[in-house]
Amino acid sequence: MLKKEGANGMKIWVADGEAGLMQGNGQGFCWAGESCCALCAGLGHIYCAGQKRGVCLDGGSGDVLFDFPVPGGICAMGMLGERVCALSSDADCLSAFCAHTGALLFSAPAGDYPRDLSISPCGKYLAVAGGAAGEVLLFDDNLSCIQKRRVPGAACAVCFLPRHMAALCAVGDQELSTRVMRISPRGVAEEMYVSPQVPCSMCALEGNRFLVGCHGEIALLRGDGRVLRRFSSVYPNRLRPFREGALICDGYQGTVRCLGGPILYQGKEPWDAIGIKSE
Repeated sequence: MLKKEGANGMKIWVADGEAGLMQGNGQGFCWAGESCCALCAGLGHIYCAGQKRGVCLDGGSGDVLFDFPVPGGICAMGMLGERVCALSSDADCLSAFCAHTGALLFSAPAGDYPRDLSISPCGKYLAVAGGAAGEVLLFDDNLSCIQKRRVPGAACAVCFLPRHMAALCAVGDQELSTRVMRISPRGVAEEMYVSPQVPCSMCALEGNRFLVGCHGEIALLRGDGRVLRRFSSVYPNRLRPFREGALICDGYQGTVRCLGGPILYQGKEPWDAIGIKSE
């Protein structure tokens, strides 16, 4: 059961592509930095990326600690140990930066207009949805590509579930529909969920559940693909785990809200959001 909660005890960071980086608690938000489109958190810091510039901020005070150059078109970020990993849809690459200095440590090709990355719960693997290449790439904690699997259509998002990965795919030519593929540890891909709607985003939740966001709705699924519940949503361009549910970024309506709960942020173009426990 998903609780309808606000942001009590949490600090919300929002990457608003037009208004800038925002921080607040769901009751009010203040400007914390320039325009950015992707976020991640770790080591007590917040990392964000905009157009060819990454920034590290203190997670408590919000003070800027340092900035660093990044490729253009960063669409997703995540922490792998003490490295900040950033995926560029413009440069078709995955890059890793030192979390303490911003120095570039690694860069490698990652599909064709890649769209998403996900860090495994154990922190030892990173998966990339390779976009129009129709691939899901799996990297180990040394950032070596150890698996590359074909999926139908374009790979839009990826997440880790307890026994396998799930890949969100856009299938079709003129009219796109959604297909979610289960990818086993051996790399075998099979269909587990289909929707006639256009795919947007996906994220894993606790309890072997995950969310699939499409134009018009979000489906809550079990790990085997069975639908548990559906929620109305106009354009859930980014889903992020939050408490027992998720944060939903809707770039069309300019909102960030709790799944099944209230609007926490009303802005312009929120493309990413994360919730961090307040000190």
